[in-house]
Amino acid sequence: MEVKNFFAIIKKRGKIVFLIVLLFVVLATIVSLSQALKYRSSSRLLIIQDNPSLDSYNLAKSNQYLGSLLTEAAYSGSFFELLSSSDSRIDWSYFGSNYKDQVKKWKETISVQNVGDTGIIQIDIYYPDQTQAKNISLAVNNLLIAKNGLYQNSGDNLKIKIIDQPILSSWPVKPNLLLNFITALILGTLFSFSYVYYFPAKKVKKESVARIKENVSTVKEGASTTKEGTKVSIPVYTRPDYSHLTAARQEIPVSGQDDYHEDYQRHNNSGTHFSGNMRNIVG
Repeated sequence: MEVKNFFAIIKKRGKIVFLIVLLFVVLATIVSLSQALKYRSSSRLLIIQDNPSLDSYNLAKSNQYLGSLLTEAAYSGSFFELLSSSDSRIDWSYFGSNYKDQVKKWKETISVQNVGDTGIIQIDIYYPDQTQAKNISLAVNNLLIAKNGLYQNSGDNLKIKIIDQPILSSWPVKPNLLLNFITALILGTLFSFSYVYYFPAKKVKKESVARIKENVSTVKEGASTTKEGTKVSIPVYTRPDYSHLTAARQEIPVSGQDDYHEDYQRHNNSGTHFSGNMRNIVG
């Protein structure tokens, strides 16, 4: 299918394209609003190593390794247990009552990223309440500063320093309504175009019937039609009226009746002769 023809079909079936895109947007909105709105608390930590034997290259590689190690440790169940036992200002009932649910919910709450080989760790906490999000963020930072030795073997040579205190978002960031809306528009447009491409010959019955009725009406009225800018006059066909012949034929007596014989004898006596049946003459 040529591109020109494809876009012509899309223009012709624009209502279907619009309805499909609208359906995707509505579904994305419903799914987004069905989720709990969450705020974000962001902070950044810096890993500092006191090891003069390492040159700059090896120090950068070591920072990258330690950052990745602490990042994975922050998602663990043991880290969550230490955190829940160290701070009572947090509503831990949000994470559930059994270990499996707690770990799953915790991984949805925290996001830790190791910024390359810089030794910087960015920690984001997502929670429905701003105050609780900030408290969890502070608790995570304090635990990493105080007990990072449980997850690395550098001992006192490694120190963690807070370079950015927790910063709260003014509005909920999860779910991302704008991103979901744009995604729904893109997916809806692609799906509608695919539908039009694979089913280009689909017709709407009501439109076809209306078009046929319009053409028939035009022929009956004898109106001129336009095709490619040229007007063509359509002649009107009128069926001949044979009603007078039919009436005349009904008035003529048929063979076998008495009045017919009387007429025949009258004409015969008068010297006028004819043969055959009048039905053959009248038709």
